[in-house]
Amino acid sequence: MPRPSSARTAASPAPSAAGRTHPAARGGDRKVILRTSDSPYYQLWVLSNLTAKPFPRFGAEFDLNLTGWRVLLTVADRPGITAQELSEYSGLDKMIVSRAVRALEEQGRLVREGSESDRRMRHLSLTDEGWKVYAKVARAAVAREAQIYDRLSPRELATLRRLLKKLSRQARASLDPSVAEADRR
Repeated sequence: MPRPSSARTAASPAPSAAGRTHPAARGGDRKVILRTSDSPYYQLWVLSNLTAKPFPRFGAEFDLNLTGWRVLLTVADRPGITAQELSEYSGLDKMIVSRAVRALEEQGRLVREGSESDRRMRHLSLTDEGWKVYAKVARAAVAREAQIYDRLSPRELATLRRLLKKLSRQARASLDPSVAEADRR
């Protein structure tokens, strides 16, 4: 029985760590369809990730993860919002919002209050403790934003804000046509 050769010829591509040949080395008609450097969506995603990089230090100090911070921030800005509305407004998954709300409630930073018009609905608001944490983290977030936006002129920043709002409306409308109709009124 012949022994398998472990030698590679110069023409054969190197196998990956898993023993498979890397797809790019196989040739064929593969081509990049979406260039990350040219995609505004990808660049927004990267910017969001890079902006949040310093957050873990606050997370450790306040026992708060990034989703918890986003929920805290939204409830501070929109007191009385429901978890469902927060999910729709922020684009966060309903279950992720629910877990964050529960954790913030257990930490004494948020309360859910029943609705007078619909007993199933619970309106969210920050407690005094929630406002204390919010104030500390929000100051750092504002400073981080200022650091990043420092390269933009006031006019560029205003344009960026306007365009981001327009794109957010469009993204919401693509998920729910009633949003597009409401925007037209």
